Amino acid sequence: MNHQSVDLFRHYCNLGYDNPYYIVLNGKIVVEPDFAEALEASKEYEGNVTIDPIAIIELLNTNFCLADRTMIQGIYRTPWQAKPNEEMTDWYFAPVPVHGNSDLPEKEVAEELFKRICNEIRSYIGNKKKIGILLSGGMDSRMVAGALDYLKKSGELGDIIVTGLTWGNENTRDVVYAQEICRRLGWRWKHYIVTTDDLIGNISETAAHGCEYSPIHLHAIPRIRDDNDDMEIILAGSYGDSIGRAEYSGKHVEHLRPIAGRTRNIWMFVYKDVYKELHSHIKDDIELYHRRFPGRKGNSQNELDYQLHYMRRMLNPCMELLNKKIEFHQVFTDPSVFGYMWSIKPDKRNNLVYKNMLKLFVTKLDDIPWARTGLPFYKEDGIPDNYSKNHHDYQRQIYEIFYNKIDSKSVIARLDKLNVIDTEMFKNWLSYLRKIKYPRLEILEKLLWLVSLSEMVENYGIKGIKNHHNASICFHKPSIQYMYMSKNIIQNTKSCLKGMINR
Repeated sequence: MNHQSVDLFRHYCNLGYDNPYYIVLNGKIVVEPDFAEALEASKEYEGNVTIDPIAIIELLNTNFCLADRTMIQGIYRTPWQAKPNEEMTDWYFAPVPVHGNSDLPEKEVAEELFKRICNEIRSYIGNKKKIGILLSGGMDSRMVAGALDYLKKSGELGDIIVTGLTWGNENTRDVVYAQEICRRLGWRWKHYIVTTDDLIGNISETAAHGCEYSPIHLHAIPRIRDDNDDMEIILAGSYGDSIGRAEYSGKHVEHLRPIAGRTRNIWMFVYKDVYKELHSHIKDDIELYHRRFPGRKGNSQNELDYQLHYMRRMLNPCMELLNKKIEFHQVFTDPSVFGYMWSIKPDKRNNLVYKNMLKLFVTKLDDIPWARTGLPFYKEDGIPDNYSKNHHDYQRQIYEIFYNKIDSKSVIARLDKLNVIDTEMFKNWLSYLRKIKYPRLEILEKLLWLVSLSEMVENYGIKGIKNHHNASICFHKPSIQYMYMSKNIIQNTKSCLKGMINR
């Protein structure tokens, strides 16, 4: 393995690791840190690059790609918790911590968790002096802020300069609370309002980096990346909910449904025959990793699924844009941290853990309300503050983009080349937008992603599949398929496209 590859996999066993891309050339794994570079390498080998219709179906259903799939056939994200062997012919998988049933008091869990994230932060920062932290009014980033403040005031990090980085509209909870946290801690603070122009820019950013998420999920990340060249490192706490409190998008791990769920042809965006032939492969992508963890069941299996698919394939790709210019780390993602929390009974990973962690802070922050409720954390009774919970105005802005900024004819022409997207249905939804003001963000999010997909197709010269009518569709399989049993099995068989030919 060359020096570049070794450096890329330095944190491969961390949950917040940016899985780079890989292709297989003549039985060898070729790792590329950037989507555009992976495309160029694939073009040199294949002669062109072809859309993966299964990835489109997956993203429309879940808002992210599953397993290691990307939008391009033959290009993959490196496997979860894995790095290439020395010969670049196979994958070495890190031992993933198992879930336990330790029944410790929340106070004891909080003390141990706080100690471990302090150690994690210390290892990331080292001798660096200019530190940024993504800061909101939530509890995840507040835990990181409290630990960073503790390390600073205890003298363990020396004379560091910390800047809180916050996005959101004026007088919203995330913005007001983050500013107050920085004031109390004596930190600098930078505030970014996500404008309509920012969202338009995010369309191009998403297209440039593989269309693995909707542009709205980038928020102000590109501006933070471009505006903070002087920073040596940026920290975030986006994994705090899932690790500290076992919560995924507001649902505790004990109440999670299997991630596969029910697959649908979302708003009929995909041609019926394409969807009918390919949608079953979504289950295959889920089961690929189930074979990696034999014996995992219930909460344990669900948590692994949500980490390796949802967190890894939607959150991480958005955040990895920061790593293009500035070293970036997600706190709570070191194996010593999430391994410890996974050893705790699920019902003991709860809000009370964070309530006890707040008591360990050097600077008092527990009276600053929680953005979710407008009340101090863990307080259920009382009158919330008057600040808005919604930190953005994306519905109005995306409506404006479609109404005034998008050349729909060009978008449709580009999407039509793929032979996957039903462009007549796309046109119907655009007409619908003009009849009803500010439809649900859910539909606007999908439409905006399709605009980004069309730009990616145009910019990179991506080919579509064979005409969808009566097509026998075969998807591109990895040339090296890792089998998750006692050992890895290498299959160096060249994939064929059969019915999926370039237009």
